[in-house]
Amino acid sequence: MKAYMNKLSCMLLMAFLPLVGFAQETKEAPKAPKQNTLSTYRVWVKDGHTEAFKAAVANHAQKFHTGNWKWRVSEVITGPDSGAYMINEGPNSWTDIDGRGTLGPEHEKDYASNILPHIEKSSPEMFVVYEEQASTTAATNWSTKSGITHYFFKPGRGPATFAWLKTLKPVIEKIGGNVVVWSTAFSGEGQFILVRRFKDGLKDMDLDTPSLRKTYDEIHGPGSYERALEEMGRNISHMHSELIEAKPELSSK
Repeated sequence: MKAYMNKLSCMLLMAFLPLVGFAQETKEAPKAPKQNTLSTYRVWVKDGHTEAFKAAVANHAQKFHTGNWKWRVSEVITGPDSGAYMINEGPNSWTDIDGRGTLGPEHEKDYASNILPHIEKSSPEMFVVYEEQASTTAATNWSTKSGITHYFFKPGRGPATFAWLKTLKPVIEKIGGNVVVWSTAFSGEGQFILVRRFKDGLKDMDLDTPSLRKTYDEIHGPGSYERALEEMGRNISHMHSELIEAKPELSSK
C-alpha cells in the first residue's frame, strides 16, 4: 500500500510540474514605469541679451537635449512671471530621472559658458506629475498657446482639491476643452496646475461653447456649481493664471 501511495504521489507531481512551468512562462513581465513626470524651471533674461540668449538656447537644445531629455521652451506672455522663458524636459519616468545625471561635463560647460551669462535669474527646478484622472487629453498633446492656472492648496487639502478637480473633467469634456492637470512633487508649496491647451490658438476663446456653470449643474445636479465654488474656497489658499506660447525655434527638434 505504501509503495502504491508513493507511486501515486510521483505521478501527481509529474502531472503538476508542467502546470507550474506553464504558470511561470505566462506570468506577466513587470510593467515599464510610466513616463508622466515633467521637470520644469523658468529663466529671466538680462536686458539687451534676448537675441544672444535665444541663439545660445537653440544651439544648446539641439546639441545636448535629445531623446528623453528634449527641451520644450515657451515664453510666458502674461501673469506674474511675464517675460520669463519656461524650459520643460520630459515627461519621463522617475527611473529615467534618477539615471539622468548631468548629461556630461561638456553639457555643463556649454550651459555655464553660453547660456548663464545672459540670465538675470532662474526659478527653482520643479517636478510635476501628469494626473490622468483629472485630464481630458494626453500629457504630450501639446499646443502652441496654453492658458495655465496654478491652484495652491491649503495644508492637508490636497486630496480634497484633487477630488474637486476630477469633478471638472466630465464638464470640460462635454464643453470640448483640452485640459491637462499636473500635480507638484517634492517641489515647494503644493499645487495643482491646470493647463488649457488651445488647439487653434486664442481663437478658441471666441467659440460659442456652453457655459461652465450650466454644464456643471447639468452633470452634477442643480446648485452643484455654487457648492463646488464653496469647496474650492475651503481648499485653495491662492491661485494665479498666465498665458504661455511655445517657441519651437528654441526647442529640441
